[in-house]
Amino acid sequence: MQGDLQLLLTILLPIAAAPLAYALGHWRKASAVWVLTLISAVSVASFSVLLNTIQQGNRNYIAVEGICSFGIAFRTDGFRALYALIASVMWLITSIYSFDFSKDMRNLPRYAFFTLMTLGATLGVILSDDLFTLYLFFEIMSLCSYPWVAHRETAQALRAADSYIYIAIIGGLCMLMGLLLLPQSLVIAPFDTFATLTRRIDFTVLWLPALLLLIGFGAKAGAFPLHVWMPQAYPAAPAPASALLSGMLSKAGVFGIMVLSIKLMPKNLSWGELIFWLGIVTMAVGALLALLSNDLKRVLACSSMSQIGFILIGVGLTTLLAGESGPAAWGTIGHMVNHSLFKLLLFLCAGAVMINAHTTTLSDIRGFGRSKPILHIVFLSALLGISGLPFFSGFVSKSLLHESLNEYIHHLTLENGNPGAYATAETLFVIGGGLTLAYMLKVYVCVFWQLNPTRQAEYDGMKRYLSPVSKLLLLLCGLLPLLLGIMPETLMGGIGKLTQDFFGVHYRGFKDIFIAENIVGAVKSFVIGSLVYIVIVRPLLSILTSDGYHEYPDSKPRWLDLENMVYRPLLRLLTFLGLILARALEKSTDTLLATARHILLLPVKERTPLPGSNRFTYAIGSLLDFFVKVLNYTLWRKAPAQPHFVCALAAGNEEANRQIRRLTRSISFGLLMVCLGLFVTIGYLLLN
Repeated sequence: MQGDLQLLLTILLPIAAAPLAYALGHWRKASAVWVLTLISAVSVASFSVLLNTIQQGNRNYIAVEGICSFGIAFRTDGFRALYALIASVMWLITSIYSFDFSKDMRNLPRYAFFTLMTLGATLGVILSDDLFTLYLFFEIMSLCSYPWVAHRETAQALRAADSYIYIAIIGGLCMLMGLLLLPQSLVIAPFDTFATLTRRIDFTVLWLPALLLLIGFGAKAGAFPLHVWMPQAYPAAPAPASALLSGMLSKAGVFGIMVLSIKLMPKNLSWGELIFWLGIVTMAVGALLALLSNDLKRVLACSSMSQIGFILIGVGLTTLLAGESGPAAWGTIGHMVNHSLFKLLLFLCAGAVMINAHTTTLSDIRGFGRSKPILHIVFLSALLGISGLPFFSGFVSKSLLHESLNEYIHHLTLENGNPGAYATAETLFVIGGGLTLAYMLKVYVCVFWQLNPTRQAEYDGMKRYLSPVSKLLLLLCGLLPLLLGIMPETLMGGIGKLTQDFFGVHYRGFKDIFIAENIVGAVKSFVIGSLVYIVIVRPLLSILTSDGYHEYPDSKPRWLDLENMVYRPLLRLLTFLGLILARALEKSTDTLLATARHILLLPVKERTPLPGSNRFTYAIGSLLDFFVKVLNYTLWRKAPAQPHFVCALAAGNEEANRQIRRLTRSISFGLLMVCLGLFVTIGYLLLN
């Protein structure tokens, strides 16, 4: 072990404290939440100190050798320390908020245990300094967050958890294959050395490993088409866990994509185009799904997918613009921070609705927030921020991304390139901002302005819908989008200076964000969003009942459900084909062995079959039957027994042989598949 031990202890502390929270939670439920809150507070304090030392020019690094042969390594720079601090703050806020859920939450000790485990794994991902460490903690994070989705243990929650873990496992296997295909020097090398190492490697060699790693990271980020777990997992998980899934765990996937784009494949235009267009599609599909959803948490889940699309657009532009990528880099990290803040606020508001109304279906929660001013202010602040309206923080990050896109279009025009596709992308970018406003207006009007036909008096009487501490915390966080939006240089300036080392772009400051071009872009999105709400949402996506109330049906067409229309049928087809292949391989193997035995071995004289299946069981059974007959003639003359030990032992032996054959076949097939996979991998490596 070499380096800063404090950094390692800060990462491992939540993992070490998880069993304590579980044990104390069984003694008293609230104790688990207290441990969770305390450890989160310690993490916030630790990373605040680390961030301060980084601003003074210090760096923290530690490597532990011998773990899984490769060892693990962690490093703090401005970007990683900043996001580790943001993660710790989010865990602290959701931990405090969890006290409101502790009364009705089942399995609270288990929830606290896995929340702490996930915190440690997430910190390990963010602070990792090589691909192996990143992969190891990424997989731990995926497994430890699975119980969040399955927490309620309902049929819907378990189905959502199945989708979550299936996608995570598929992504993890793809990542593992990608690591195996990479040169070993890149797998264990610090990220900052990639630029030197990749100069001696043809980028065509890196494309397949990078794509496999992108599948794993993109699945966690919720990028299209591996987004199918998000609309199910977020509604199924408790509200604090949903806030962390959306606000932080999706950013772990984005962090991995940033490592691939900025460190492994820098200045590779084809890779930048792939990430850019992946972001465009993810943004558009997510916005469409959110617009068609009729459940509050599902709308927020699809919204997360759409906002991740905006972030991926920024990551792609950072690669495409190369040395002139400053605004794209600051817009990307700024929107990451903003999205974490917005989804923290929105999912905590959704949690307040859930624990009081016990539902999040829009038709059932109409009017819930009419007499709740704090909830109203916080939700409205997050709405204006995520929609990118001026004087809110979302406007700053989206404007920087929009500027960067226009700059790349201008660059293509000067270089006699073809900017037509990117001009279309710019139009979709503006429309995506408008759709964000439209689906958020749909929720806002429903919850805070419309009346509920049956429960309005009940909702109006819920004055203590949250504890005073949670209300105060929610209100303070709700003011941040406005404060950060009216002081953009404070936010972006500080972030730019902290993250310039990671992005490899020197921070020079940026021009006034409130220029006419950015204001016009925001106004276009506002007009589009308002028109979509008035022309589409009100008349087409809601039903006006005879008594004057609006109902919100599920408007999502079946063809947009990729899981049920594509993935699950494909999985069943692959399973069926796999069974056929397994049976064919089994028969072919048996035939091959029988043929070889017939050719190579001398014929063996057939033995007369015994009634006891084999000589041993027949001998033991006959001996036992003889003893029973002796007893029948002596001690049991009045009630003789009928001896059947030969038959009983024969039946038992046949059943044991049947089970052994079944086990042998399954193990043989598994080993055969492993060998085939290894042969294919080794062959690929030898040929390349």
